[in-house]
Amino acid sequence: MAGRSYPLEQMYGDRRPRGYVVHAEQDRHTPTAAMRRAAALYHEHQADCVVIEANNGGDYLPALLAEVDPTVPCRVVHATRGKRARAAPVAMLYEQSRISHAGSPRTFAVLEEQMTTYVGASEAEEKSPDLLDSCVWALTDLFLDASVQGPPSRPADGRLTGRR
Repeated sequence: MAGRSYPLEQMYGDRRPRGYVVHAEQDRHTPTAAMRRAAALYHEHQADCVVIEANNGGDYLPALLAEVDPTVPCRVVHATRGKRARAAPVAMLYEQSRISHAGSPRTFAVLEEQMTTYVGASEAEEKSPDLLDSCVWALTDLFLDASVQGPPSRPADGRLTGRR
């Protein structure tokens, strides 16, 4: 779960947006339970949308999310590049100190381990970094995806009006 804000120029001298990763968890769920958890986190954090990676047979997940909670809007993303290539622009944001992890260090322990140990080897040689990949998708959606125009699909309320 990630968010974006715009700092005051007087405080930082830099008006570029800043990102905050506010939640990361490694639990394994059935697809229905995962969509229930996503909906619960959406409401708990008053999020704008849920970003769903629909590769490898996951095309049904947006419909499942709508069935679980029709008030939760989502964006569907599809990987067209490898994880390492997708992560590079987000790594640049971290290097510029524009991304912070906000919350208990325990919340981010597994994510930060994946961030510091993943080298991009084949999946036969290295376990897939699921939390890292989720973080990259969330931050890409907030900062880097120029193809995303306007609010997510099925906006439930007026919070999204005029926002990207």
